[in-house]
Amino acid sequence: MVLKKAIFCFAVVVLCLVLTSVSFGEKLDAPKAEREKYKEDIARIKKLRKSFTPGPTNDLESYERFADEIQNKWKQANKEWYGRLMQEICGPLSSGAFEDDQRYEVARKYALSVLAEPNAIPVTLELELTGHVVTLMYTPGAPKGEDFAQLRKEDVEVRLHAWKRLIDAIDPNWDPNEELLSPNAVGALMGLPSGISPEGVKDLELRAEYRAALERNRQEIQRYTEQSRLHDWLKRYPKSRERDIVFAYSAPPFNLEQLKQYLDKYITDEKTKARIVDAVTRNIEKQTKKIRERPKQQNR
Repeated sequence: MVLKKAIFCFAVVVLCLVLTSVSFGEKLDAPKAEREKYKEDIARIKKLRKSFTPGPTNDLESYERFADEIQNKWKQANKEWYGRLMQEICGPLSSGAFEDDQRYEVARKYALSVLAEPNAIPVTLELELTGHVVTLMYTPGAPKGEDFAQLRKEDVEVRLHAWKRLIDAIDPNWDPNEELLSPNAVGALMGLPSGISPEGVKDLELRAEYRAALERNRQEIQRYTEQSRLHDWLKRYPKSRERDIVFAYSAPPFNLEQLKQYLDKYITDEKTKARIVDAVTRNIEKQTKKIRERPKQQNR
């Protein structure tokens, strides 16, 4: 009898994969000592976060010194692990654990240090880190003029790069209802006891076939899990980033041509580009009209 593909078991397997590869970013081929140091530093960051006093009353300078220590230790090491450590570091800075608005600049600094080499980290990690690249626009001391224009340029480029990479990583043929085998079912379909390890198969040829089947199944589960996460990002990332980009380029100094150049570089969907450009154009026209009408009102 052909066994039905086990969705429940698959869900359990996916959960294990996500907890291992996403929460810890652990690479099995990395040296054990390096893996242990990485896990220790992740634990240190989380322990420090738990020690924070509730509300925006914590010492930003002390936290930045701690973060600099982590950064200096890992910046030249494993890029993915460095990115995950900086993502953990940025969390409290973006979540209101500190009162000073400078926390956004600090988070931005650490996030951009990773995003300088975005293709060296997983696309989902890049997407997460772009959320910490924030430039305040309407607060006391917010950058103005060319200072703001330079920050805007950097902010928008990292968002568009992540957006393009997300689109490129999406499999248009992915089926969210695809049924996958649990590892236990792989052996059962080959006439082996459910859950048996390859080492428990005495026949060497069958053992090799079984091991290869397990690996193919692992890759299928990993592919499904990755696509599932990417499609979740696709539901929310482009919409929110489009809103951010329109907002940023609708503020002076206006630079519609620069925006068009970035959109042409990173966005292939013509409707999306046209929608963004049209929105910014309308906003610029409205603001320009108000500026022109202001002297008339003052002279009345």
